[in-house]
Amino acid sequence: MLKDRYGNTVSTTSRAALAHYDEALGLIHLYRGDPVAALDAALAEDPDFGSAWAARAGLLVQQTDNAYREEVERSLRAGAEAILTERDQAHLAAAADWHDGRTMDGTRRLHVVARENPRDVLAVQFAHTGCFFLGMQTELRDGPLQALRAFDRGHDGYGVLLGMAAFGLEECGDFFRAETFGREAVAIDPRDGWVVHAVAHVNEMRGDLEAGIPWLADNANHWAPESGFAYHNWWHLALLYLDAGNTDEVLKLYDQRVRPNPASSVVLEGIDASALLWRLHLEGIDVGSRFQPLAAAWERCAEDAFYAFNDLHALMAFLGAGRGDLAERTLKAMRRAISVEGYNAYISREVGIPLAEGFLAYASGRYAEAAAKILAVRGIAQRFGGSHAQRDILTLTALHAALRGGLTATADALCEERLDRKSVG
Repeated sequence: MLKDRYGNTVSTTSRAALAHYDEALGLIHLYRGDPVAALDAALAEDPDFGSAWAARAGLLVQQTDNAYREEVERSLRAGAEAILTERDQAHLAAAADWHDGRTMDGTRRLHVVARENPRDVLAVQFAHTGCFFLGMQTELRDGPLQALRAFDRGHDGYGVLLGMAAFGLEECGDFFRAETFGREAVAIDPRDGWVVHAVAHVNEMRGDLEAGIPWLADNANHWAPESGFAYHNWWHLALLYLDAGNTDEVLKLYDQRVRPNPASSVVLEGIDASALLWRLHLEGIDVGSRFQPLAAAWERCAEDAFYAFNDLHALMAFLGAGRGDLAERTLKAMRRAISVEGYNAYISREVGIPLAEGFLAYASGRYAEAAAKILAVRGIAQRFGGSHAQRDILTLTALHAALRGGLTATADALCEERLDRKSVG
C-alpha cells in the first residue's frame, strides 16, 4: 500500500488514485474547490479505495444537511465493502456514528485516531469540526495542539494544524496566542479560509474594528477565490461593519457575498444569512424582502430536526418572513426529536427548544418571556454548537427583548457585559 501526503498508509496501490486523494485532502483542509469531485476521481481509479470512501462519508455527513443522506449512505456501504486500513475503519465508523445521530461517539472515535496517528490531519480536522458542533471548546483547542508534535515548521500540514489551533485558542479566550498562531498560518498559506476566519474571530471578540475590517477586506483576493468557506468570512466582515453602524455596507455584503444566490439551499450558507438578517431585524433596519426567499430556501428543512443549531436559524428566517406556520412546524419537529436516540435529542431538549420558544416569544411581542427563556439556557448554549460569535445572537436577542419589555436592570446588565467583552485588548 502507498502513503498519503502526510505519511499515513492508505488502502490503494494506485498512484493515480492516490494523487486525486492527496488533492482532495488539500482542498478539504483549505475549504477550497470541490473535494468530493477529487475523491470521486480517486474512486474512479480504484473503486476499492476504502480511505477515499471513508473521507467522502465523513465530509458529507459533516454538512449537517439531510440532503446528503443518500450519498452518505452510499459511501458508508461502499466503504464497508472496500479495502480498509485499521485507521480507515475508524474513520468510516465515525461517519456512521454521525449519520445515526451519535455525534459525540463519532467525534470521540476521531479523537482517538488523531491522538494515535498525529499525522492524520484529516482525523484532526474532522474531530475539530465535531468539537465545533458539540461546543467542546478545550478539545477544539487541544486536538490540533497535540498533533503539532508530529510536524516541524515547513512540513506539509503544519500551517493547517496551526490554523485549527488558532481557532481553538480563540474559542478558549486566549486571544493573543490565537492571533499569533493565526497570523503565522496565514503567512504560510493566505488561501486558508479557516485560519483567516480564526483571526477574524479574535477581532470580533475584541470588538477591534480597526484591525478586523482591513484583515478581511485587504486579504480577500487570497482567501475568497474558489473558497467554499468565503461566505462565512464575508459574514464576519458584515458583522464588523454592523458594529461600525454601516448598514449600507452590511446589506451590500449580504446581497453580493453572503447570499449572492437568494435561492441557494446550502444549509451552512443559510445559517449565516439568517443570523445576519436577524441582527439587522433586531436593530430595526429595513431589510426589504430578503427574508422571504431565505425562508423559502429553509422550508425544505422545516421538519428535519437534524441539528438544533440549524433549526434555530431556520426559525429566524421563518419569523423574519412572517411565516409563523413554518416556525411552528419547526418547533413541533424539534419537540418530536427529543424522543429519538442521539445527541440532537439532548441538545434539542436542553437548549434548542427553550431558545426556539424564546425567539417565538420575541416575534410575538412577549418580550419578558423571550428574555427569560433565552437567558435561562444561554450559559449552556455552547452545547448546541457554533462559535462565540455565532451564539452572540442569543445575547443580542435577549438584550433587545429586555429593552422592549422594559426590563431595565436586565438590559443594563447585558449592556455592561457586552461593553466589557468588546473592549479591545
